[in-house]
Amino acid sequence: MRVYKRQAGSRAYKSSYTQAVLQKAVKEVQEGKISLRKAHQNYKIPLGTLSHRINRKHEHKVGHPTVFTAAEEKAIVDHINVVAAWGFLFDFFDLRVLVKTYLEKQGRSVKQFVNNVPSSDFVCSFLLRHKQELSLRKCQNIKRSRASVSANEVKEYFSNLKETLENGGQPIPAENIFNYDETNLTDDPGTKKCIFKRGVKYPERVKDSTKSATSIMFCGSASGQMLPAYIVYKAENIWSTWTEGGPKETRYNRSRSGWFDSYCFNDWFETLFVPCAKKLQGKEVLIGDNLSSHSQTIPILLPVYISIQICHLRMRS
Repeated sequence: MRVYKRQAGSRAYKSSYTQAVLQKAVKEVQEGKISLRKAHQNYKIPLGTLSHRINRKHEHKVGHPTVFTAAEEKAIVDHINVVAAWGFLFDFFDLRVLVKTYLEKQGRSVKQFVNNVPSSDFVCSFLLRHKQELSLRKCQNIKRSRASVSANEVKEYFSNLKETLENGGQPIPAENIFNYDETNLTDDPGTKKCIFKRGVKYPERVKDSTKSATSIMFCGSASGQMLPAYIVYKAENIWSTWTEGGPKETRYNRSRSGWFDSYCFNDWFETLFVPCAKKLQGKEVLIGDNLSSHSQTIPILLPVYISIQICHLRMRS
């Protein structure tokens, strides 16, 4: 994050006085108690600032307007906090990907972002604007087996799932009920900085591991139909030889870590699951876990594929 140091003798800016002092100086000038120049000398506030405030000029915030509205930024903050409460956290890259995915789903293009991907400076500014709700801290990973899930939470999940599958008296057929999960081939827990709700005492992230690994996504229906596998390699690019000799219709991708990120999950969802779901009649139910790349992407995908209902078992840390 950039830190600017003020040089000795430089012009006094807003940080040199409080809003209360400015309001007091403006009030005294408006009431004729002191002159504009006298207020400048007494309160060490620039003449231009006092003049503009008295004449109601330049009342908007200093700097370039934010890309998102206040309501949109609040929705992003709320989404981060909800997902973090489940133990699935955002880091800088995750937040940048979330912004890009949101913009693309809205059909918007932001010229300040290269390929609609915000820079790290955007994330720093975003966190600074919402420092009352968010903070950046190091966290420790906790395995799912150690995440404390009460009996009531499990009962509530199955109760909700039963209600979903019964579908108001029109049960979802077995061939329309899908369950997905992914696995990886290596494991090496570590720590990294993630974004939390301010005031969290024990920053923990529910994740099986953090070491880069080759990941495989499996998905099947309750009737026994299996979708093609989806494999994610740890690489910058995919070599053609890596896609040879695999199971029929297997799809391949890559990520820097070898883990599923929101890009990979979005690609799996749109290229493998959606084409299969479109061939079915009625409502489809997709059941999966709350891996961060899933829980961050599904709220964006769901409005696009509204006929598909997503069910998740929440695992709390």
